[in-house]
Amino acid sequence: MAAYEEETPRPRMLNLLIGVTLMTIVIALWYLLDYYYLRESTRDVTWYPPAQGCVLLDGGCHANLGIDSSLGFALQEVHDGEGMLTFEVRVHGRAPQSVTVQFIGRDMNVQSRRLSLQSKGDGLFVGQGTLGLCSAHVDAWRAQVVVLSDHGLKGSWFDFDSQELGGPTGRDDRRCL
Repeated sequence: MAAYEEETPRPRMLNLLIGVTLMTIVIALWYLLDYYYLRESTRDVTWYPPAQGCVLLDGGCHANLGIDSSLGFALQEVHDGEGMLTFEVRVHGRAPQSVTVQFIGRDMNVQSRRLSLQSKGDGLFVGQGTLGLCSAHVDAWRAQVVVLSDHGLKGSWFDFDSQELGGPTGRDDRRCL
C-alpha cells in the first residue's frame, strides 16, 4: 500500500488561524497564572467572589482567596442597645499581616470608614463597631473584607440587609463608623 501524500499544502489562512489560536491559549494561561499565583500587589486588591448561598447574619460566610487560601467572615450583633457589632475574620492558608473591613451601601453611595481588625493569633482577626446608619434609607449593605498577606492584597465582599439587625435604625440615628 502506498502512503497518502498530500499534494496541496495547507492554505495560508488556516496556518494563520492555527497561530492565532495558539497565541490566544498562551495569553489566557499566562493571565490565569498571574491572577492566581504571581500577583502580589500591595496597591490593587484582587477580588474573589463569596461562596454561594451563605447568609452573613446566620453563621457567617466563606470565600476562597485563590487556589490555596480562604477567609471566613462573621458579623454578630452585641445586644447592648447601642447597635454594636462584632466582626470576625478567619484566614486560612496565608500568613495575614492585617485585615480591614469597610461597609458600603449597595443601593446608595454611602460608605463608612475602614476598620482595622485586631489579630488574635492563628489567622483570627476580631473587631467591634457600629454599622452607623448615617442615612436611615440604607438597608442593603456590602461588607468588603481585605487581607494583606505576603501574597499582596486579596479580598471578598459579603452582602446583608440592616433590617435583619435588631439595633436602632430610626431617622434620627446619626451614628457613623
